[in-house]
Amino acid sequence: MSPNYKIVLEYDGTHFYGWELQHNKRTVRGELEQALQKIFGERPKIYVASRTDSGVHALNQLANFKVGKSMDVNELRNALNGNLPHDIYIKSVEQVDADFNARYAPKRKIYLYRLLPGRSPLRRLYVWEYYKKGFDFYKVRDVATVFVGRYNFRNFAYKDEGICEVYRVEVTQVGDEIHFEIEGNRFLYKMVRMMVGSLVWVNEGKLTVDNIKNMLANKTDRKGFTAPPQGLYLKEVIS
Repeated sequence: MSPNYKIVLEYDGTHFYGWELQHNKRTVRGELEQALQKIFGERPKIYVASRTDSGVHALNQLANFKVGKSMDVNELRNALNGNLPHDIYIKSVEQVDADFNARYAPKRKIYLYRLLPGRSPLRRLYVWEYYKKGFDFYKVRDVATVFVGRYNFRNFAYKDEGICEVYRVEVTQVGDEIHFEIEGNRFLYKMVRMMVGSLVWVNEGKLTVDNIKNMLANKTDRKGFTAPPQGLYLKEVIS
């Protein structure tokens, strides 16, 4: 039976067109498959917990693959890191049961979004540089709790819909940045970015708490605003 390996990886999404394979585009999955081809002489299919978009980063992405021969997990980790580009790093490798699939394993996912009320040339690829004056941290923090619960988040997703349960939305000040940490059982396409963008619209007076409540209750077709990708990180996958 082909061994099944679970990996946890970190990557800088700046120069990737997301996770999933795309013709003539640089992707995280594509780089991993090339590295595995060099190591094992085969290109296995890789299953992942969350397919990140172009420009989105990951601190602890979860994936797995099956190959035709076994290798010591520490040797495999070193071999992968030796064959991967500098913007992907394998943090751990574990051999798991044959039926483990990273796509279906997660019970919860945690996303982090970093917003900088200002500019930073050194951080511009890793935060949303928010130039407008007057960010009301306490107002945004209080409104963020409205998202906690079980809803059809179709008004906070791009060409997608479905029931998701959000367990917490925490808004904190970390140095000169505003951090949004969102934990839920599942997320729709661009849902986290639309939640954050909509909270920023509340700050600007373009949305109210009642607007968001109506959007969550699907009493309107109004869509949330999508925050830019570079501030988003897949922080943790809990399986």
